[in-house]
Amino acid sequence: MSQIRIANKQDEPHIRALAKDALEGISEEIDPDGSDADLKNIEWSYFGHEGVFLVLELDRTVVGIAGAAKFSDDTLEIKRLYVKPDLGLEKDLLSLLDMLLDFACKMDYRVVECSRIAARFIPAGMLEIKNFRNDG
Repeated sequence: MSQIRIANKQDEPHIRALAKDALEGISEEIDPDGSDADLKNIEWSYFGHEGVFLVLELDRTVVGIAGAAKFSDDTLEIKRLYVKPDLGLEKDLLSLLDMLLDFACKMDYRVVECSRIAARFIPAGMLEIKNFRNDG
């Protein structure tokens, strides 16, 4: 059975490995000193910037990630959203996205945007259905 929870420091190596897998799956390389620098310190990059980072576990193994942080006073940016393919966890991907959108509502963000990479993993039209804008 799967479980979604808040990420912690011990998850960081697993998060980085999943992010690397996600990027490789779309023919991108991880850039730890550039666009992927947020993965060096999840706590600071997300929780320290009025955001949240979630992990999806299956049998005590991290198989999915979702992270979003403040982009501006009104905007939350989804930076990470990925679930390992071929595990039949599509519903869990949508649950991760729903949790990020719920977080945005509770934090009074008016707009949710996606990074270019995260947008590649969000089902088409999902943010628009939730009345959020997706500029990914």
